[in-house]
Amino acid sequence: MARMRGLLGRSDLPQGEGILLRPAGSIHTFFMRFPIDVVFLNEEDVVVKVVHRLAPWRAAGEKGAQSVLELAAGEAESREIEVGSTLRFDPAASRTHIAFREAAQTMSEYVIVLFVISATIMAALAFMSGVVGMLIQLAADILGS
Repeated sequence: MARMRGLLGRSDLPQGEGILLRPAGSIHTFFMRFPIDVVFLNEEDVVVKVVHRLAPWRAAGEKGAQSVLELAAGEAESREIEVGSTLRFDPAASRTHIAFREAAQTMSEYVIVLFVISATIMAALAFMSGVVGMLIQLAADILGS
């Protein structure tokens, strides 16, 4: 869900922060309220394209890009990110990494809850089926007497 939502609904992206989307070879800024810098990376995290100040309601992509880094407008230039630069990412320092780990835990708990609910419903249906079977047998016995 985070991948689909990205920066939508936010009023800005603070300087020094960004969103790394993997896998991704293209992005759009539909419904966004502010321009962003977009950095396209190959599988070795080498910059293959930079789009400066991509306005809202636009799209950008790069053939061969494996991931996209969305930054505040002007951030790519101020950090001197250009085609050929190699970027390094530290997942342990990423708030997103923590959020995804928490989301994965929540999803696991959600799946377990659904499994328990499903098992409970199946048991209830089996019980009701047995009760209905007994009622049918009882009715047949009464009517047959």
